[in-house]
Amino acid sequence: MSAESPPLFTDMPLDAGALVASYEETRRTTEELCAPLATEDYVIQAVPEASPAKWHLGHVSWFFESFILKPHLPGYRPLNPEYEYLFNSYYNDIGPQFPRPGRGNLSRPTVAEVYEFRAHVDCSILELIEATDPNELGDLGSLIVMGLNHEQQHQELLMTDIK
Repeated sequence: MSAESPPLFTDMPLDAGALVASYEETRRTTEELCAPLATEDYVIQAVPEASPAKWHLGHVSWFFESFILKPHLPGYRPLNPEYEYLFNSYYNDIGPQFPRPGRGNLSRPTVAEVYEFRAHVDCSILELIEATDPNELGDLGSLIVMGLNHEQQHQELLMTDIK
């Protein structure tokens, strides 16, 4: 990770403002890593053990959707129910997964659609944080931090896979 990586919450108390700032910075960092890519670069899967950049972008959003938004934001509606299958990695309790070696063969969703998915999830996460009573933010904040840590792990994978 670069020196500019967003800080991880460890001993810091969770408050809505800090949580939003860390969420936005983590999500922005991921997109900045992908900024130099041409559309075609997002789908390259050099080896079956790696994943295309497009898949990483969708997967981390799927994680927030599956483990935070669906169970905690009343009325949340997934942007596309097919993403539950396409972007699941190894979470058998959630459902089946698209086979890892074939992720580079997916022409759909498009890169633009994956970025729309990210924006949909981002708006919903921010709505959830805003709607949560500050006195009850602890458990939810911890889940969001886990999602941010997960995204930061994928940032490291992205840097490796992009090279």
